[in-house]
Amino acid sequence: MGLRLIYGKSGSGKSEFCFREIKEKLNQPNKIYMITPEQFSYMQERKLLDMLEQDAIIKAEVLTFARMAHRVFSEERRAC
Repeated sequence: MGLRLIYGKSGSGKSEFCFREIKEKLNQPNKIYMITPEQFSYMQERKLLDMLEQDAIIKAEVLTFARMAHRVFSEERRAC
């Protein structure tokens, strides 16, 4: 699956939906990224750690927009 946007008002269950989806898809070979604004990254990382088994963290990761951009530019720089 490609990029998937989940949106809704505060308290509507967006995070819970995402974590359930991540838990279901951990058996797939692809890594799972959850992109979140800077101010919520720590909270989302804590929730991810609490909901998943310890070894599952290798397959799922919370990224902020800035960290994702840095990673993309770093990869592109290496490719040149």
